[in-house]
Amino acid sequence: MMKDYKESTIEEIVEYEIVFYGEPGCGYAYAFPCDEHGNPLMDEMNKAAWENYRWALLHPEKFPYKFNKIVREVRKVRNPPSGICHCGDRVELFNEYLGGCECPRCGQWWNLFGQELNNPDTWSEGDDW
Repeated sequence: MMKDYKESTIEEIVEYEIVFYGEPGCGYAYAFPCDEHGNPLMDEMNKAAWENYRWALLHPEKFPYKFNKIVREVRKVRNPPSGICHCGDRVELFNEYLGGCECPRCGQWWNLFGQELNNPDTWSEGDDW
């Protein structure tokens, strides 16, 4: 059995975007990452995105539908179970092969519940594992 086994968890991730929508069918629609106050996250934008953001701010007439609106997006992510392998590395447990996965450092196989498995090369049809 793995040490420090942690069950799967569900994490809620909240993200914000500044959106600019033109009239439907006009071809103008932009969205840029921001914080909850509408401050753009410059670290998450490349040069072209930053130039598009500046252009959108300078041309509010192009966005009569919605201009500079903050949109809140919420999504949920399932984090896989994990545990400490015999080698000392933390291993995320996922279904790599028939319900088991391999420690990337030492090659030990584990099931999704943190129980040690033999290497799949040794499995044969009809094994009761």
